[in-house]
This record gives sequence, C-alpha cells and structure tokens, in this order.
Amino acid sequence: MESEKVENLVLEQLRALRNEILAFRSESQSEFSEIKHRLNRVESNLASMRGENAGTQEDVYRL
Repeated sequence: MESEKVENLVLEQLRALRNEILAFRSESQSEFSEIKHRLNRVESNLASMRGENAGTQEDVYRL
C-alpha cells in the first residue's frame, strides 16, 4: 500500500516535470521563431542600406 503511494507520487512528479518541459519547449520555439524573424528584418535592412550607400558613392564620384 505504501509503495503504491510512493509510486503514485513519483508518477505525479514525472507528469508535472513533463508538462513543464513541454511548456518550456513551446515557449522556446516561439521565441526562436521571433528571433529568426527579427534577424531576417535586420539582414534585409542592412542589404538595403548597402544598396543606398553604393548609390551615394556613385553620386559622389560623378560630382
């Protein structure tokens, strides 16, 4: 009887731990997705700035 209580307690704790891990995984994936999205925006803006800089350099050379 006592061993069943211990077993149930262990199973309860393992379930709680599993749920916390699943929640952490979900949150981490969401945050990672947001980071990737923001990094893509930074890369796009950087490429745009490089293009603008090249155009400005051409204007300076013409002057």
